[in-house]
Amino acid sequence: MNKWIVFISLIFFMFGCDGEGHLTKSNEPERADNEKGNDYGLDKITLDPYIIEHYTRDAKQLYFHEIVQNSSHTDYDNPVLDEDEVTDILRIIQAVYNMDTHERDTVFDVYEIHGYYCYSFNSISLKVNTGLPEIQNLSNNIFPTRGTSLDNILNTYKFDSVQVSYSYPDFPWLTIFTKNEYNMVPIEKEFNKLSSVLIAEFSRGCIGDGNNITLERGSDSAVITFSIGYGDCPAGCIYHRYWEFRVSNGIAEFVKAY
Repeated sequence: MNKWIVFISLIFFMFGCDGEGHLTKSNEPERADNEKGNDYGLDKITLDPYIIEHYTRDAKQLYFHEIVQNSSHTDYDNPVLDEDEVTDILRIIQAVYNMDTHERDTVFDVYEIHGYYCYSFNSISLKVNTGLPEIQNLSNNIFPTRGTSLDNILNTYKFDSVQVSYSYPDFPWLTIFTKNEYNMVPIEKEFNKLSSVLIAEFSRGCIGDGNNITLERGSDSAVITFSIGYGDCPAGCIYHRYWEFRVSNGIAEFVKAY
């Protein structure tokens, strides 16, 4: 009899019960860092119009920074920017904004800190074979270019304008633009496969240094750090000051300044 009690107890330890009395597994593994679904209670947070207006660009840049730095990221090869991810990052910023502390006032009101990122979402630069007819058309803003493979990419992502380099075609670079915003990583890869394109690259960073926001998203909390830079920042700031906050359960807490 005692063996049966132990056996039944073990079953209920390994499996839980849903609302209808069905057995369900209760020991699901925790989500990995940066995996979608880590919301830290963010659904409890209502976005203020001020945060949406002034920090959406920061949220997009922070989200894209996660993608660019991690080739195994879920969205690395997805050209579509996930707006839900951008909204989650905005809510992390909002959680800090909602605080009533001196440190919160310092980063938002005193220094008005924003991210120091220069990722491009709507343009890409191409080093091209200037002798090809489709490239000659492209450099003159003629669409379609009559290059089938080139036009397929241009049409897919709605590229509709071109700016050639100052000394083109001697310096055979041009930049193409779209009115939409994309993750340029997979689009860059597509252009690099074309025989008419020698090199394709989108903007991956800024020159110099300055104030910044960084973000680390873990399985049960997010750490967001605001910083200021000073001292010869065009060449790379000599000094920095950091304010670190942790967000979990929909609430931010100040961690440290250094």
